[in-house]
Amino acid sequence: MAKYVYGIDLGTTYSCISYVDESGRANVIKNLEGTNTTPSVVNFASPNQVVVGQVAKESAVIDPNNTVSLVKTLMGKNSFAINYNGEDKSPEEVSAYILRKLAEDAAKEIDAEVKDVVITCPAYFGTAERTATKNAGIIAGLNVLEIISEPVAAAIYYGCTKEHEEKTILVYDLGGGTFDVTIMNINSEKIEIICSDGDHDLGGKDWDAATMRYLADEFVSQKGYEGDFDEYAQQDLRLKAEKAKQQLSAKEKTPVMVETAGERARIDFSREKFEEITSALLKSTIDKTDAAITVAEERGFKLDEILLVGGSTRMPQVTKALEERYGITPKILEPDEAVAKGAAIHAVNVYINNQPTLSKWYDDDKGDVSSDTVLDPSNGVEQLSVDPAMMSIGGKKRSIVVATTKSFAVEVIVDKKTREQKCYNMIIKNDPMPDGDITVSTILGTIDENQENVEIVVYESDFMNEYFDVDKDYVIGTALLELPGNLPVDSPVEITFSLNNEGILEVTGKDMTSNKEVHATMRSKYIMAGDMVEKLKEKSKQMVVI
Repeated sequence: MAKYVYGIDLGTTYSCISYVDESGRANVIKNLEGTNTTPSVVNFASPNQVVVGQVAKESAVIDPNNTVSLVKTLMGKNSFAINYNGEDKSPEEVSAYILRKLAEDAAKEIDAEVKDVVITCPAYFGTAERTATKNAGIIAGLNVLEIISEPVAAAIYYGCTKEHEEKTILVYDLGGGTFDVTIMNINSEKIEIICSDGDHDLGGKDWDAATMRYLADEFVSQKGYEGDFDEYAQQDLRLKAEKAKQQLSAKEKTPVMVETAGERARIDFSREKFEEITSALLKSTIDKTDAAITVAEERGFKLDEILLVGGSTRMPQVTKALEERYGITPKILEPDEAVAKGAAIHAVNVYINNQPTLSKWYDDDKGDVSSDTVLDPSNGVEQLSVDPAMMSIGGKKRSIVVATTKSFAVEVIVDKKTREQKCYNMIIKNDPMPDGDITVSTILGTIDENQENVEIVVYESDFMNEYFDVDKDYVIGTALLELPGNLPVDSPVEITFSLNNEGILEVTGKDMTSNKEVHATMRSKYIMAGDMVEKLKEKSKQMVVI
């Protein structure tokens, strides 16, 4: 059986799976319904069966109590997605069913095992969200090689990493449920994330919602209708709003038939009106883009290119706004599939470069000796069906220099008299991590004579200023450092934050007088315990996914 590795774009509204074939080309694998993307919607049809995809999407309004949409927005932020049959389902478990649908359909489509995968996530995802994404893959029975940022995957597919010329690019990613903007500096050796920003609550769904409100208002105005749209009418209106949005990307006007309670009205919907009612949404994305460009320019980077990712970038208003604002014509190529294809290419690199290899020497007809690098079979590792030399990237692993996606702060007292407390950011969002990690230390002083201990309270947030007001919602953990007796006020205590490339923060507190230390690993309260991941993995095997 052929051996492939895969890239999965686990999207908010649609998901996609891709692989690199024997010719070195990245291909999206269709689902059993024959489409390249699968709606990220799960319907719990029975205690032993879940429905994923288009059928589940069509049931979202009719059977809302048993259907989950937009589960990605809950990843790492909540331990609850839905209660079915008296049992709470976590976002990780629900996402695992989406991943299983993609993997099982793909395996049938290309007659190959789907096991080793790279899964993508938004650049602004923090520790909890990335860990939740990886756990979803494990629950689905997959071997998750890596979690990679969506804009990096898109840049790989767009071919930016094939070029030797150094350039700075902006990836504008407007999907169905999230918006992400990332600026990176790229050459043939390295992809360096400069900064990223986004809004996990903003996406094509908001354009759909604005369209639904407009169509409903026009229907009421035409018909003088005073009733409510029942759940069936709402579902019909939602589907028609999404279709109208798509049609207006290709033409200036489209008629929409709205009906409820036995009444019908034809509404002539124009692109001009569509852009008018969604202008505030578009402006929100431009504001985020402006902020990211400001950060990049402050660090000496000038924008060279703009890449568009996500199905919602097909709306003409997006290209128009970006071109008018920045004077650069954006590039757009397969926005629904670019992320998955880039992840598949990256998966080949990760698989090859993380496995033991050996050189196979041979003589050609002219007596010259050459060699191929192949995976070492003594380690039980399968050779990929694709020869990396056939890929345009040559199987070469480019270093990816990430930036911090969150800020990490410690609670301090800024006024000894009033005991006013503030949060002091030691690691600030978008700080570079050249070696894949970052370590920062600061020395603070005790507040009282004979102080017995220091409570180190750690915060994770998106705040980028040096100090911000205390808000316990952002606390991710605490550590208690015991102090020796008889210390005077302002006795030095060193606080050290070490953040690794998986977003896990190690905190050390050290009393500089006695050299006594305390160590703690900070994780979000919503990160699932390992034993629960394994329990859900076994449970998932008993469920039928269709």
